[in-house]
Formats: sequence, structure tokens, C-alpha cells
Amino acid sequence: MANILLISAEFEPFQSSGINRLRFFKQFLENQGHYVAVLTTITSAQGIKCDKQFDRDNNIYRAFTLSLLFRKLLSSRRLPIYQKFSRMGKYDVWSPFAVKKGKKLVDKLNIDVIFSSFPDFASIHVAEKVSRLTKTKLIVDFRDPPFWIYDDITINSKIKYCQKIIERAVQRCNRIVVCTENSGQSLANHYKVSEKIEVIINGYDADVISALMPYSDRNDNFIEVIHIGSFYDEGRDIKPIVYALEQQGIKNNKKIKLRLIGDKPDTQTIEKIQAIASIIHVSIEPPVKMEQALAIAKQADVLLLLQGERFDRQIPAKAYEYLALNRPIWAVVGLEGETHTLLKEYPSNIILSNYSDINDIKKGAANLLTQTVRELDVSKLSRQIQTTKLNAFI
Repeated sequence: MANILLISAEFEPFQSSGINRLRFFKQFLENQGHYVAVLTTITSAQGIKCDKQFDRDNNIYRAFTLSLLFRKLLSSRRLPIYQKFSRMGKYDVWSPFAVKKGKKLVDKLNIDVIFSSFPDFASIHVAEKVSRLTKTKLIVDFRDPPFWIYDDITINSKIKYCQKIIERAVQRCNRIVVCTENSGQSLANHYKVSEKIEVIINGYDADVISALMPYSDRNDNFIEVIHIGSFYDEGRDIKPIVYALEQQGIKNNKKIKLRLIGDKPDTQTIEKIQAIASIIHVSIEPPVKMEQALAIAKQADVLLLLQGERFDRQIPAKAYEYLALNRPIWAVVGLEGETHTLLKEYPSNIILSNYSDINDIKKGAANLLTQTVRELDVSKLSRQIQTTKLNAFI
């Protein structure tokens, strides 16, 4: 059995889909008999309370960085210091403290393997440096490929610095874990490291899904459409969805409620949503823990999956979770992407719309009212099955 140090700037009790993936990896490895410690940031960096007992129970160690409040003060329009001097993002200050603590933990805990996860540059930088300085095996999980692989960008000094971080990590690591074949191929082609690639899909937690209450018809006049997660103009633009549902609400005289559960969008986006929506009701709600989010999703009339062509190489965890919930899914996605490829295997509960075609989105909105549900067997997509691949290289 191995002693493993998981290095991630964000970890529990903070909540995100990326953390859910890492938490499950940790849980699985511990169930296999491995010891897993976590090196992460102080809780104030995410604006949450410190829970020393939780940290002790879960072998979590924390290194200093700026608090969320202090980062905000240094990132204001009047005083944009952090944006100007940070090279790796919001956890830039964490890295020297984390490297120092990481080296000590490798020695103290007799660590055999360092495991880290991208897209946070600071996490990868710390993991690679600790691995190099202590001559410890390194495994890197690329939940997303680096953006310069698929985006047209203007190279500046910060991007060059981040590119060097990834290059060093890719060359040093013993294994690269990715979420899709497409993203793995992109990394392999760009860095010439095909022999290091292992695909472990995001998947869904079968234990959490099986514990949910079954769907119960509310027997009211609303059709409730739920979106869980962030949305933004580039690649996950919610405004065409609001417009299509608004038009459908007018046409069919239906009461439609769109619940947007996740990070609060900017003020301009909220104002645009409010300007579009006059017939339908749009509810913008704060993020909740994964178990609570899935319980809400299980009771939805329709689950909205929103992913434009910019993210064609990726499949979000909620795509697998939505399939496992056996509820109607309105998938507004790029038709050449990995998410569409997955959904084509399970077409029964899917209403498909082309993300780039507003008329196709309108057609999808019209079909929400007639979609039926079929029980699907998606057990092979569970994290319980997929994560067993870790055994081969830990």
C-alpha cells in the first residue's frame, strides 16, 4: 500500500465539481488500503470557517495564503494589485508556503506518491516542485486540458510562465489522468506523452444516486427546468435558453420555472435575464452540496445541460449524473463534442439542441412538454467502476 499526498489549492469542506472528483479518488484509494493526506489552502481562502476536527479526521493539512476577503480588497477596480502581480491565479501566494509544507509532509508521512489536479496552476506548480525536490513519484489529473491547446491566444509573460509549469509537470509525472479520450489525445499530441495517458471519466457516484428519493410528480401547473453549475457568455451562455423558454411559455400558455443553481453571475447577465424573462420565472440560487444538488435534480421535470463548442473535449460530471438520475435532459451542446458522443449512447431521455443554433434551441424548448422517461442502465459510468483504474499505477 502507498502513502499518497494529494495537493490541491481547493478541497473540502469547500464545494465544487472538481473537488467532488478528488474527494472520490481519495475515498476510493483509502478503501483500497492506501493512506491519503491532503495539502490545501487555509479555509479563509474560500471564505469558509475553519474546522480543525474535520481536518484531523480527513488528514488535511493547510498552508497559508491570502484570505478571500483580502484577495477581493487587492482585486478591486481602484486597487487591482492582485491581477497585476499574480502569475498563477488566485492562489499565487499559497505556492511558496505550500512547497515548504509539502516537503516536510513528504518526509514526515513517508509519502510515496504525489497526486495533483489541473486546471489550477498553483496546485500543479506546488506538486511538481515538491515532487522534484523530494524525488517523489508524481501523478497529475487533467480535468481540463490547458486552454492554449485549443484556444487562439495572445502569448504574454503570465501565459509563458504557466506554460512552463505545465511543461515541467507533464515531463516529470509518471502518469497523466484525463476525463475524455479527446482531451487525452490533445495532451498527447501537444506534449508527445501518449504513453503516460490514462482515461478515467468523471462519472457519477452510484452510492449517492441510489440513496435519492424517487421522482414525485408535483401535480402543479409548472414545468421546472433545472441547471446546476456555472454559466457565462463564452461556452455556457444561458440567455438563448431563457429566450427560447420565454417564447415557448408565450406560445403554449405554460408556466415555466427555470432554476439556476450555482455561482451567481455578474450583474449585467442578471439584468439581461430579467429583461428577457417576463412570462417565465427565473430563479437564481446559490450553490449547494453535491448530495443536495442531486436531490433537487431528481425532482426536476427537465435537467438542462449547457455546453458550447469551446468545451468539446470535455464532459462535465453532471452529464453522467443527469443520465443516472433518469430524468429528461435538455442537452444544448456542441454536436461535434465529447458530451454529444456520450449522449448518443443513451438517446432515450435526451432532447438535443445545437448550442450554436437558436432555432434548434427553440425546437428543443418546444419538445420539453412531451418528453417521456425511460429507465437506463448506466452502471458502467459510475465512479465506483471507473476509479478502479487507479489501482494499475498508484
